[in-house]
Amino acid sequence: MTNEEYLELGMAYIKKKKWDAAMSVLKECEKRHALPLVEALPPRLLSALGLCLAMAEDKVLTGLDYCEKAVQQESFRPEHHYHLGLVHLKDRNKREAISAFYKGLKFNPKHPEIIKKLNQMGIRKNRSVRFLRREHIVNKFMGKLGA
Repeated sequence: MTNEEYLELGMAYIKKKKWDAAMSVLKECEKRHALPLVEALPPRLLSALGLCLAMAEDKVLTGLDYCEKAVQQESFRPEHHYHLGLVHLKDRNKREAISAFYKGLKFNPKHPEIIKKLNQMGIRKNRSVRFLRREHIVNKFMGKLGA
C-alpha cells in the first residue's frame, strides 16, 4: 500500500471512531515517510495522528501539538480544525473546541461533522435580529429561512 492509501484507511477508521486501528495504520504511515522531523510530515497525517494520540493513547498535549501544527500549515482545511476541536474536547476545554469548530466552518460552512458536533454540544446560531428575543416570531421565522 502507498502512504496515501494508509492515510485514507486511517481516516476511514477515524470516521468510525476506531481509534486503536486508526492509530496503528497512521503510525505505519508515519514510519513509511521516514522523515526525522514531525514538522516534515504532511499536515493531514499530523492532524489525524494528533487526534488518535489523544483518543487512543490519552496523550492529549502531544495530540494538541500535532493538530496545531497541521492547522498552522494548512489552516484552510476544515478537517484540521475539526480534529483540533475534538482534541480540545478530550482535554475538557470547551471554549477552545468551539473556537476551532467555528474556524473550520469559515472554510466550509456546511462541514457535516462540525455541524453535528456543535449540535450535540447544544451550540445555537446567533439570533437573526439581535435586539429581539430568541423566541420572538421574527427570529423564529428568519431562523427557519436560514438567515
